[in-house]
Amino acid sequence: MSALNRVLMLTCQYMPDVYGGAEKQCQRISQELSKDHSVTILTSCQRYADSGSRTEGSVSVRRLYSIFPPDLLGRWLPFSFLWFFLVLLWSIKNRKSFNVIHCHQGKFGAFVGTFMGWILRKPVLIKVGNSGLHLDLKCLEAKKVIGPLLAGFVVKHQPVLVAITKQIEKELREYGLNNVVVIHNSISSELKVIESRVDLPSGYINLFYHGRIEKIKDIPLLIEAFSLANKNKSLILNIIGDGAELSASKAYAEKLGVIDSVVFHGKVNDVISYINDFDVFVNSSQAEGFSNSLLEALLLGKVLVSTPVSGANDAIKKGINGFVSESHETIHIANAILAALKLHECDSDGVAEYSKALIADKFESTVIANKYRELYAEM
Repeated sequence: MSALNRVLMLTCQYMPDVYGGAEKQCQRISQELSKDHSVTILTSCQRYADSGSRTEGSVSVRRLYSIFPPDLLGRWLPFSFLWFFLVLLWSIKNRKSFNVIHCHQGKFGAFVGTFMGWILRKPVLIKVGNSGLHLDLKCLEAKKVIGPLLAGFVVKHQPVLVAITKQIEKELREYGLNNVVVIHNSISSELKVIESRVDLPSGYINLFYHGRIEKIKDIPLLIEAFSLANKNKSLILNIIGDGAELSASKAYAEKLGVIDSVVFHGKVNDVISYINDFDVFVNSSQAEGFSNSLLEALLLGKVLVSTPVSGANDAIKKGINGFVSESHETIHIANAILAALKLHECDSDGVAEYSKALIADKFESTVIANKYRELYAEM
């Protein structure tokens, strides 16, 4: 195994503790790279019984116990730095097992990875997962007292930054980071879809959102736009996922009087198969890096609707496979939904054909993994 073929993936949290976009991307790219690289994922766990090393497929996953998620900082700062020191001790002891440090998300993990690279004299790559006010390093900097110091350390040492959209690249350069490359999130066209068992009522068009039900996703805004678009009562909104805002979202649907047309499915296994029978994907997020939910709907050839967040215009071509709303205002999202319904009815086959080609060209896991291989070699 050559020196450039040993990669340490660093992520503050990983599945099953968290099953978010960053964790999915870490898993996808690790599995793809492991075909010809030695890949180790170094992460935390919140149950001591889960600590230790395990092999998942062809990837080694090493979990170091942390009572609280290490990227919380704030009042949990002592626990964050306890995990940091455990990571540092592990990396020093195992420094011969890796030659590249690949950090997923640019928050606390960006500091940890940059510090490891500085101590061990190893190249560091940090993938940035969000944009705007939620840009990873801005979130790190916003942590009281310690945040500006940690973010400043990263900027001073100028690691390689991977922006998953052009918008994020621009924001990183404005933040003071120079070594920035654009590599999109990935998805595999080989993901298998088994027969879905969702019982869908006939005579309706099924809109759907799948992902975390958190404040940043603004599910109430989606419900409001759906209510405005569903004047003839021919639509059903399916919300798949779980999170802190689930109860509030249900309450808002009841408040608007549309609870009979909104179905909350909760968390599901094999989400790709589960959403396969739905029709139009809708996303009302206030901010994204590059939505994994959007990519999964793109893979399945669904008509797409999104607010104008980072990554939306990379996956959606107006009138060809979907629509990006003019703004985050309810009326603009509702108008995008109505336009998407017409596209679904008149050219769903064309949508699927275009999206399939787009996946192959820009987002296929093998394509993205090769870009990382080239980047590792340059580093």
